[in-house]
Amino acid sequence: MKTIAEERGIGIETCTAILEEAESIAIDAIKRGIKVIISRSGMAFLLKQKCHIPVVDTKLTSGSYINAFEKIRMVNGPVAFFSIDKIQDNVRSLCYFLHVDANYYYFKDTEGAQAAVKQAIKDGNIFGVGGVLTKKFAEKLQLDYYTLENTREDIETALDTAQQILQSVLEGERRNHILQLHLKRYETIFNYTHDGIIAIDKKGKVEVVNKQADDILPLKNKPYEGRHIEEILPETKLPSVLQNGNKELDELMKIGNVIINTNRVPIIVDGEIEGVVATFRDIESIKNSEQKIRSSLHRKGLASRYRFADMIGESRAIRRAIRIAKSYAHTNSNILISGEIGTGKEMFAHAIHHESNRRNKPFVTINCTNYSSQALQADLLGYENGFSPFGIKGSKEGAFELAHGGTLFLDKIGDSPLEVQSLLARIIDAKEVRRIGGDKVIPIDVRIIASTSHNLTKDASQGHFLEELMYSLSVLTLHIPSLHERDMDYVLFCDTWFHRNFGADYVLYKKKIDIIVHYFQGYEWKGNIRQLSNIIERISVLLKNDMTVEEIISTLPHGGNELIRNQNVTLGKWTRSSIVEALTASHLNISRTARMLNCSRSTLYKKMKELNIKVNNIR
Repeated sequence: MKTIAEERGIGIETCTAILEEAESIAIDAIKRGIKVIISRSGMAFLLKQKCHIPVVDTKLTSGSYINAFEKIRMVNGPVAFFSIDKIQDNVRSLCYFLHVDANYYYFKDTEGAQAAVKQAIKDGNIFGVGGVLTKKFAEKLQLDYYTLENTREDIETALDTAQQILQSVLEGERRNHILQLHLKRYETIFNYTHDGIIAIDKKGKVEVVNKQADDILPLKNKPYEGRHIEEILPETKLPSVLQNGNKELDELMKIGNVIINTNRVPIIVDGEIEGVVATFRDIESIKNSEQKIRSSLHRKGLASRYRFADMIGESRAIRRAIRIAKSYAHTNSNILISGEIGTGKEMFAHAIHHESNRRNKPFVTINCTNYSSQALQADLLGYENGFSPFGIKGSKEGAFELAHGGTLFLDKIGDSPLEVQSLLARIIDAKEVRRIGGDKVIPIDVRIIASTSHNLTKDASQGHFLEELMYSLSVLTLHIPSLHERDMDYVLFCDTWFHRNFGADYVLYKKKIDIIVHYFQGYEWKGNIRQLSNIIERISVLLKNDMTVEEIISTLPHGGNELIRNQNVTLGKWTRSSIVEALTASHLNISRTARMLNCSRSTLYKKMKELNIKVNNIR
């Protein structure tokens, strides 16, 4: 079998086994996805009883008996032929013409095979012919035996049959998969549509009722299937559609205390009405859906983008700020976030909202800088048709309305005009707003998080910020530390952002990146994280264009020297590794190294001699 399969280029597993071992192998093969099994007559018969997949029998034809008769001619006595099926007539004829004293024994299982061999010996047979099942027992009972072997023709026939069956099985599986897919699709549509569905056959008997129909309508007499539609829904109009075959679309109908919008459509096949399908929704659910859609449209783009898990940093200062922010998140009090520009105040506002019980409500951001007082008030309050300060037609919801139930983030509150500050103080106190040009008051439930880089206490004392508003916003206060207060956090930012910029190519640039990042140590970062992010982006672009470390450092603030000016380190305090790194970065150019270290060539030579730094080919 294996040889023939290889000649034909057919992938096939082959193994030799009988009885329980064969059963075990077959069961394991089925678990692994085997679709068809080929086996000899006796084992094929037994496997068909144990396996749920097709088992092809390599039948023993008359050609399989030719060699057996060469042996039989030498036997002086009765010969037993063992078989599961009835022995072939041509075999019986050969026995007759060759004067073989033949006896025939049949069996259907292992026990039957053993019993057949015992009976043959009892009957005086001195030689046996058959397959491997009876061979096992013949050997045990010391009966001379010849095992029949299939001819090449037998095996090729079985293999052809198996291939045809396999194609049929695979095609059947494909069709079944498509059918199951269609059924699953229809089942999903049927059960998860918003509409209730009832279908009746041409006799007016209910065929299907989905869950939504059961929930919406006052149906009676469960189970519904098989009952006349009037038994479960006395007020129905489905029978009339069944009689006249006319569609009834988009009709309002009251059933019990429920008002529904319904479609009733006949099912017509070959000109005959075979049934009716009704779909419907109650009016109240339609209203609720419309309200949800409007609410969803308002909230589109008004969700928090950052989480506390997104924050980078391991310094004590930032960990403390995060712990405080998390504790604030579980309250509804207003929060004032302070910190230098670029420290991540907005990110903290987003994260606090996401951690709070308002996380599924809107998060609305208003930037209070670079606004005229009139424009900022319009964005905060909204306006009615004809009252837009921008000359735009139509009305608009304000930020407070949009943020109802959620959080309003007032970014750069310290830059807002005094008129707006007074307005905000009144809204926070009253918890209600009125649109510009509007005549009704709108209650609001909004938590305010404000941010500033100003010292609001100082601004208030100088009359630049409304003291009343400062107290209303600063029920809870949170200070975000600047980057230079966060120890080595800048290294974590560099590592994260360089990995993000270079992806799998990061390792190609790592050596240069390490040298450059070394020069960041001690820098003040007046622009904080925002400045660092921009510098890393600049470095990434230059590295991708094969710029040298020295060339890249020259593009940084003040040619790179400014990056280390705040280390408060003199040449006498530099380590051996610092000088070696600078020499490496400058490709052993002593002038460039001296410029990097902000010293003269002679001072550098002196320090190298002191630290026993010897370099060949120095320039």
